[in-house]
Amino acid sequence: MILLLLRLSYLLLLIIGITGLFSLAPPGVHIVSSILMALILYGPLLLMSPAVISGNKRQATWLCFILLFYFCGFAVQLLDPPPIRTLAIAKTTLTVVVFVLAALQIRQKQHAD
Repeated sequence: MILLLLRLSYLLLLIIGITGLFSLAPPGVHIVSSILMALILYGPLLLMSPAVISGNKRQATWLCFILLFYFCGFAVQLLDPPPIRTLAIAKTTLTVVVFVLAALQIRQKQHAD
């Protein structure tokens, strides 16, 4: 159950983050530059998808470590004006949810071993 919720919230975090980049981009921005920015910003999080798929506790530990950097970035965005702040609230909340679920997954795997 925890792994299913982790997968769902991780996918939601990626969807909201990447679509937020495209929706808040200035008009006239080339699509390739938006895709490149999305890969640069969310590439490390995308690299951690095996941790979410398999539920491996070592990979989930690295996912928690990487999520701390995203949390810091999203927390700074909370000080921005409303369109960015609204997305930042959602992304910060989802980051915390993914972190807690990954930590619970690690704890559950520890007790299973």
